This record gives sequence, C-alpha cells and structure tokens, in this order.
Amino acid sequence: MKRDAELRRIAEVARGGAGRSPLYRWLRGRHDAFAELLDETRPSWGSLTDGFNDLGLAGPGGRALTPETVRHTWWRVRRDVAAARARREAAAPPPPVVPVTRPAPTPPSPAPPPASAPGGAETALARLRAEMDQRSGRKRDG
Repeated sequence: MKRDAELRRIAEVARGGAGRSPLYRWLRGRHDAFAELLDETRPSWGSLTDGFNDLGLAGPGGRALTPETVRHTWWRVRRDVAAARARREAAAPPPPVVPVTRPAPTPPSPAPPPASAPGGAETALARLRAEMDQRSGRKRDG
C-alpha cells in the first residue's frame, strides 16, 4: 500500500513539471476527446476560455487564460501528440511476417481405360479420326 502512495506522489510531481501549464496538461490528457469535440463544431475560443477559467485552469505562470493562449496551447498539444505518436510508430517493431502455406497440389487422377466394348469410346474416336482424315484429304496410315 505504501508503494502505491509513493508512486502516486511521484506521478503528481512528474505530471506537474516540465514547464507545462495546467491547461496544456488538461488538453494533453484529453486530446482525442477534445479533438473530436472540435471536429463536431467550429470552436469559439472565447467561450472555451471562459469554460477553462471556470474550471480553475491557468495559463503559463498562473495567469488568467485568453482566447489566444487557449488556441495556441491547443496547437502545441496537437503538435506534441502527433510527434509522440510518430515516435511510437517508428519505434514499434514491424508486424511479424507469417508465411502463407498452401497445400501441395494433388496430381490429376489417371484417366479411365478406354472402353473396349463395341460401339464404345474407342470406336467413336476411330470414326472421328477417319472422318477428319477424309475431309482433310489425308490418307490413313496403317
């Protein structure tokens, strides 16, 4: 239990530092949801500034927020999130290549032996060859 309290304390210190304003940290932590909200409607930076001031968020140095500060902070958050995602994608190992295995082709089954009964396939083939020879003017071998 003690370690969790220590980790929470260190997390607060880590998240509160690096010269980032409370507004920056708020926007960064909610980047995707806030971006989706702005995609729905064109932002009114003045109204958003009033809302952020009502939440008690401050600009750099604890100053009150202005619409320009809010807009510029959002631009920086978008830039930083995009850069972080690009670094993560570049560092991610490529997906493993899975070889595609296909079953070996099956050889064709042997042709059935020719029918030896009178009037069967052998007789029909002989008649066809004789007719082809006659029409082409060839003489029959054999």
